[in-house]
Amino acid sequence: MPLLRLMLLPRCLPLLSVLTVEEGKLFMPVLVLNSSLQPLSVIPERRLIVLLSKQKVTFVDERVRELIEESIAARRLELERPVIVQLLANVRVPRLALQPTRANILLRDDETCQYCGKRTRDLTLDHVIPRSRGGQGTWENLVACCKVCNGKKGSRLLKEANMRLLRQPRPLSQEYAGFFLLRYPKLREAYEEFLHSAQGGAFHSMSA
Repeated sequence: MPLLRLMLLPRCLPLLSVLTVEEGKLFMPVLVLNSSLQPLSVIPERRLIVLLSKQKVTFVDERVRELIEESIAARRLELERPVIVQLLANVRVPRLALQPTRANILLRDDETCQYCGKRTRDLTLDHVIPRSRGGQGTWENLVACCKVCNGKKGSRLLKEANMRLLRQPRPLSQEYAGFFLLRYPKLREAYEEFLHSAQGGAFHSMSA
C-alpha cells in the first residue's frame, strides 16, 4: 500500500467549534479506516467534527477534503457524497466473533429469502435443520426466509420439502471488513473503489 498524503484542515480548524449541522437533513455517513485501511466503524458527521478538531484523521480523497474545507469555512457541514477518513494512529481491534442475531443474519443474506430469492424487509429466520430435529441457532443453520417459504418448509428437512438454498450459510466474524458496510451501499461502493485505486497504485509503483 502506498503511503497516503495527509489531508488535514489546518486553515479551518479554529472554525470547528462553531460548525453546525442542519437539523432534519439526511447526510452521508462517514467511514473511518484504521491506518492499515481496515474499516473500523461508520460514524455521523458530528463525530467527524470531533475527530477533525483533535487532528486524529486524514482524508483519503482530495476532492472530499476540499468540499468539507469549504463547508467548514461556511460554518455549515453538508455531506452529499461518501466520506472516508483514515486514522493517523493504528487502533488495535480485538478479535471478537459476531453473534448470529436476526439483524446480522439479514445483513449477511442481503435481506433476501435464501430459498426463493425474494428481496423484502418482511423476512423471518429459518433453521435449515429444524430445532425439532436437533438444529441449532448458529450461523451455518440460520438463513433469511420469507413467510411463504417458511410455511412451506415447516419442520421438514430440505430434501423432504424439495427445497434448496441459494447459497450455503457461513459465519461472519469481526474480521470480515465490509460487514457493517452492508447497511451503507454507497459508502461500501466508495470504499471498494478506493481500495482498488490504492492497490492499483501499489502495483504500479512496484512495477516501475
